[in-house]
Amino acid sequence: MTREDTPTLLCGLAVVLVVLFVGLRTKADPDLWGHVRFGQDILSAHVIPREDSYAFTSDRPWMNHEWMSEALMAAAYNRGGAAGLSTMKFLVTIGVFAVAWRAIRDAGVRRPIAMGLLLTAVFPVNHLVTSIRPQLFSLLFLTVLLSLLNAIARGRTALFYWLPLIFAFWANCHGGWIVGTGMVVLWSLCAAVSGTLKWRWVAGGSALAMLGGLITPYGFELWRFLWETVGLGRDDIVDWQPLYRTPSLLIPWALAAALSLAAWMRGGLRALPRLVPPMVLGLLALRVVRLEGFFGMASVILLAPSFAGLGPVRLPLGRPPSRRELIAVGVTSFVALGTMGAAMFHRAGCVSFTSEGHENPWAPEAEAITFAKVNRLEGRLLNYFDYGEMAIWHLAPRLQVSYDGRRETVYSVAVQNAHARFYKSPDDASYARILDPDYVWLPHRLPVNAALGRDGWFIIFKGPRSVIYARTAGTYLQPNPVRGPRCFPGP
Repeated sequence: MTREDTPTLLCGLAVVLVVLFVGLRTKADPDLWGHVRFGQDILSAHVIPREDSYAFTSDRPWMNHEWMSEALMAAAYNRGGAAGLSTMKFLVTIGVFAVAWRAIRDAGVRRPIAMGLLLTAVFPVNHLVTSIRPQLFSLLFLTVLLSLLNAIARGRTALFYWLPLIFAFWANCHGGWIVGTGMVVLWSLCAAVSGTLKWRWVAGGSALAMLGGLITPYGFELWRFLWETVGLGRDDIVDWQPLYRTPSLLIPWALAAALSLAAWMRGGLRALPRLVPPMVLGLLALRVVRLEGFFGMASVILLAPSFAGLGPVRLPLGRPPSRRELIAVGVTSFVALGTMGAAMFHRAGCVSFTSEGHENPWAPEAEAITFAKVNRLEGRLLNYFDYGEMAIWHLAPRLQVSYDGRRETVYSVAVQNAHARFYKSPDDASYARILDPDYVWLPHRLPVNAALGRDGWFIIFKGPRSVIYARTAGTYLQPNPVRGPRCFPGP
């Protein structure tokens, strides 16, 4: 390291701080309670359950295709509580960017350009790595896969034999392995057309990826399940909505698309395997928000060879820095990294899902959970979708839920659609009569609340965000208000 490297060092420090900031931002989503609880069940019983005991409406065998992710999350929580979860998420996130950086540099991209490419990947994947979810592992495996494909394009075809191992872990962690399989098939076809790969590897690489996808407790049954359930029509889930419904996410999408355009202008036929897979992902990302992070990472890693040798070896420097300036750079770096480390230590123990003055729209108030606990509510709970797994964590086995974030893994389409109609109907609460629950727990904003009142349900708890109904009126203890930030697991 010489004085002339100082500008590059400063830019590198800025990139590191951005990556650390993204890795440190951690929040809970409605499924976190279920992921950890189901993982704890697997670790304690040493078996993956096929029958569900948490919901009274579950009507299909439990296809838990995320069981390995949940076991890892449960192990992290059992070992270190919320701090253990935060640490696991931070390490996976840093692993993603470390693999991406190595892949970009191995592609021959000089350090200044490589830092710009890595930042281009940070922004679209940011929303994927904020929450502690199984999709974190999908992003990690995708990044490893893309790095592997780049190495294969450089002539290391023996790396194809690692595909079964990668996909075996991936298929047991998250359903995103389907995207990875499609990437392998599409990339191999384009590589063969462009002359980068011999045709025999198209069938061989695709078969190896599919073989890994079979190494799960479910085998071909998982393929059938995904064929029936995976699609683009999930407008009731934010992550599956079209990208244009979240305009702020169009900016990172446009950055990744600009990379494809630049690579196209520099490429030719041999650039097909670099260009086509990201372009296909980019088009799909316009329809499904969740795929934007995959698109961003695929654009940066696969297109990295198109930028090999461009730009300066180091950022230009007008004059050699003085000793005082170098000391200032060192002190600044130490303070910045120390501050980031202190922030990590301070925030690791709280995986937040609400904070004073800013409430996530899905999160119920703490008082509702406390009310159900102190009054020892028992029986069946007809609940809102987003409340299901929080109720499972805090209230099972005394209360069984009617619906939760597992959706098609335990509930038939009929049960899913019936709940959706019930939530939206201002005039018909007949589904509550059909299910015959002991209690109903819903947000105030749902239209069906009016129908429940007319249908003879009594309000036994009313908070600022949700309401709990019972069939008969009674005397219940009302909890005191809860103030301040709320951290997983709450209430």
